[in-house]
Amino acid sequence: MNWKKGTLGWGGMLALVILIGLMLRTPITTLPLMLGDLARKLDVSKGSLGILTTLPLIMFMLFSSVASTILKKLGFKKSLLLTLTVLLIGSLLRLIVTMPTMIIGTSLIGMGIAYLNVYMPSFVAAYFPNNIGLYTSLYTFAMMFGVALFNIITAPVMLMTGWWSMLVVLVITPLLALGIWLFLMPHLSEEIHEPQVEVQKENVPTEKIWLNKKAWVFLIMFGSQSILNYTFTAWMPSLMAYHHVGTGVVGIIMAGFSLIGLPITVLLPQLLMKWGNFGETILVASAGIAGLIASIMLFFQNTSATWFWMIESLLLGYAIGFFFMFVVTMFAIKTGSPYQTAQLSGMAQAGGYFIAALGPVVYGWAFGQNPAGNLQNVAFVVAILLATIMGLMIVRTKKV
Repeated sequence: MNWKKGTLGWGGMLALVILIGLMLRTPITTLPLMLGDLARKLDVSKGSLGILTTLPLIMFMLFSSVASTILKKLGFKKSLLLTLTVLLIGSLLRLIVTMPTMIIGTSLIGMGIAYLNVYMPSFVAAYFPNNIGLYTSLYTFAMMFGVALFNIITAPVMLMTGWWSMLVVLVITPLLALGIWLFLMPHLSEEIHEPQVEVQKENVPTEKIWLNKKAWVFLIMFGSQSILNYTFTAWMPSLMAYHHVGTGVVGIIMAGFSLIGLPITVLLPQLLMKWGNFGETILVASAGIAGLIASIMLFFQNTSATWFWMIESLLLGYAIGFFFMFVVTMFAIKTGSPYQTAQLSGMAQAGGYFIAALGPVVYGWAFGQNPAGNLQNVAFVVAILLATIMGLMIVRTKKV
């Protein structure tokens, strides 16, 4: 049957999109919340487990660029089946708490998420061509909501049932997604075949995407917002602690950073599909201004006032959330086929995550030299300016 004509099939596709959205960040962001317990179980220092938080970014960098090649060879159905299987195996391996299984499991999870990051804009363009904005909103909303939800429930669940139970919870999502995809596969057409022909006609081979100047604009923008996001989430709690902000307050402020992105995920893709260049320019400018205000505030950070850090968090959360949603939505809007979307998404994310992987490390070095130093504040300003300028250039790009 055609899934669009069956209620069960439509419900399955909807559930799949939501489950994949939940998997795009929670396996990465939840693990740091239990590093202390994990370190005690493994009898190692907490610092030595830092590799488990950086491995996913490294896997994003290594595997994003090859995702479109796998998609071209295997098609959507087999590619997604393989990816969900890899994610499930990685999640199951982490239930065996040894250092090798945690490293291998986390690496497999990072690889799987790297592929999903690339596949989802293309998947939406292929199976929901008339509702790109809606379904982009859906899976990105699930991604951000999942992060906020797991941040809230992890501590109570660990208190009631133990920290290992959260690793079990993280297995449930890929298991359900894989089961739903196995059910849907026989009833779906292989949408990648037609785009392959289209790409060949347009003479845009995979290796040429890295020589496309317009594609590099997407890469720089994706990298700029990624380095802001991962640096902020990695080091802002430590910076607030340095200024004597209470632990409980820090948690609330960081939750605000995550939650401000939720309305953006709902509204922005729809607006981008409907508004013209002028409206898109205004939106990009609003995010740039919010980010610049937040970056300038960091030059006057010597305070423990909750209002100061909450405003800082909300402004940067809006800017980063906007830039992420903008570039992810534009992957589909500014390309001519789902396969081209995968090419552009893979190239931009591979380079972007390479940039992002440097951020927390370099900021950490600067933080060690001077926690309230201006060097890292200047870096925030530069990253915001780059993201804004690249966003304005993307608005003026008709097709990549």
